[in-house]
Amino acid sequence: MSDEPIDSERDSAEEVDPGDPIVELARFEHDVSNGLVDRIRRAIGRRTTAAQVTSFAFDIPFVILKEFWLIVMGLFDLKKTGKDAGK
Repeated sequence: MSDEPIDSERDSAEEVDPGDPIVELARFEHDVSNGLVDRIRRAIGRRTTAAQVTSFAFDIPFVILKEFWLIVMGLFDLKKTGKDAGK
């Protein structure tokens, strides 16, 4: 890191002139191949699908255990049993 103080007088909205473009870098630009975008979309789709399947595989056992627990607790809930359960 530099020990120089930050120039607080410089306005952040001030435009900075980048200068002339570098000729070698300007000629380096190539068009994107047609299959590149499709390959990127497929890769993102595979990763998204894998993440969703993994999340589902880890979450479902806990959801099932919670539902069974609520069923068991509902069976032993004494407030709902008896003659006046409808009130």
